[in-house]
Amino acid sequence: MKRSMKQWLTLGLCGLALAGCNTSVNQSQSASQEANGESQAADSQVQTGGAEAGGGTEAVALEPVNVDDEEAWKQEPAYGKTIKVINSTGCTAPVNVAELKGYFDEEGLDVEVVKSQQTTIDAVGTGQVALGAGLITPTLIPIINGVNAQYLGPMHTGCKGLYVAADSKAESSADLADSKIGIHGGLGESDHNVGLRFFLNSGVDTDSIDWVSTDSSASPQAIANGELDGAIFDENVADPFVKNGTLKELDSTTDTPEFKDEVCCAYYINKDFARENPITAKRLARALYKANAWAEEDSDAYINYLFEEDLLTGDEEISYDFIDSLDYHPTQDQMSDTVKEIVADYQELGIVDQSLNPDDLYNQLYAPVGFDIQDFVGHN
Repeated sequence: MKRSMKQWLTLGLCGLALAGCNTSVNQSQSASQEANGESQAADSQVQTGGAEAGGGTEAVALEPVNVDDEEAWKQEPAYGKTIKVINSTGCTAPVNVAELKGYFDEEGLDVEVVKSQQTTIDAVGTGQVALGAGLITPTLIPIINGVNAQYLGPMHTGCKGLYVAADSKAESSADLADSKIGIHGGLGESDHNVGLRFFLNSGVDTDSIDWVSTDSSASPQAIANGELDGAIFDENVADPFVKNGTLKELDSTTDTPEFKDEVCCAYYINKDFARENPITAKRLARALYKANAWAEEDSDAYINYLFEEDLLTGDEEISYDFIDSLDYHPTQDQMSDTVKEIVADYQELGIVDQSLNPDDLYNQLYAPVGFDIQDFVGHN
């Protein structure tokens, strides 16, 4: 990868916007800022590393923490306090569902869902909120570069694809070397990073791709007119154009074998909050996983609920098909594998310094909580 591209990506990621995640936050004081001091439980149960080569610190180890130790939990700074989390709709709606369905209450947590125009990763990293959700591909580098957050666990697979004109002779991304590809956002944001991985996987020199930032509503016509050779879309956005014969999908994170088992969107939490409040962090994860379990085991009821609560809008058939195509039961192992695969790809692409130890980077990004979403099937 050319150095100029690497510089663009690093700069772009400093101000990333998670357009496909439907998440937003209010400027607000975080739960960890509202609480003072560190708990004895955090001191005794949680160990974290020092600064890593990438600029961040090692993820807080949560798996050894006894989530049901009531006495230790009462010593945590966030105990009994309001915890602010990021408003999430669409495919990341389990955050709001956990609040509306009372799953946070079941865990003894007082959670406030907040909104604003700030990016999710910035709000979590600066401690304005404790927790948020969004795509892994654009958030991984800010965490490597020192944003004070770590992944708490997986949310779902799937959701993005590479599309060309329906009458294009291209049969896969391997046929699109030297092409002009539309992205809906800038360099270093989700469409661009997903596209880079599609082309890397198919053996295309990513330096041969001309990335064009455009509006998603204009891209189908630009492809039809030949102004673009293709574009990266959220699959629900492209679906109407596939159905009317305008576009066809070549690669997707939902169906392409190399990507279909990868986690697309994940939960992430402020590291200081997790360090000071490890039991609270695991209880947040349990509540979220209950929402995930419901989404997968009874997708019709879950999707109906999203429409009822205005967490999902638009054409009902397309929205149903889209949400139903996502796997809301990814495992800790899938999450671990995904983070490692993306790190490896980013190092090969030159986005992440190849001299950095990938195991150290992984340990900086993610520490499994010790249970899976499947453990909560049947809860509802």
